[in-house]
Amino acid sequence: MTSHTPSLSFKLLALFMFALTACSVQANHPVAVSDGYARATFPMAKSAALYFTLSNESDKPVTLIGVTVSSDVANDAQIHTTEMKDDMMRMREVKEGVTVSPSESVSFAPGGYHVMLLGLEKGLSEGNAVALTLTFDDAPDLSISLPVKGLDKEAGHRHHH
Repeated sequence: MTSHTPSLSFKLLALFMFALTACSVQANHPVAVSDGYARATFPMAKSAALYFTLSNESDKPVTLIGVTVSSDVANDAQIHTTEMKDDMMRMREVKEGVTVSPSESVSFAPGGYHVMLLGLEKGLSEGNAVALTLTFDDAPDLSISLPVKGLDKEAGHRHHH
């Protein structure tokens, strides 16, 4: 009796080829992501902040216009910035996107640009990771995974939750 299910070695080879293809696509992407992380939250948190640095390695400007996250993580992901208004720090959604000039970098960091996850399904735990997709105007989407880091006790008053 012959089986029509692929062998384990064939499945492993297919998985390896997929991983290799995914790596080469991202290696050729005009935008590199570094220093990325998500802040851990308490278990019942409904929002979380994500930080990273975008580096444009191309010869033309690239604009980050959107971020998506799996619905089993959060209901929505938005690009935000923090600004001072009437002596108060306020967050606002950046609907026009964030442009990175050629050979330049833009940091998404506390007190500035960041990605907000809204409607978390459960809190983010240290040691886990958050997968998201960055959407650009004139470049392919870029899928990344950010590690979840513990809350910094010194900066605890600055985090977004």
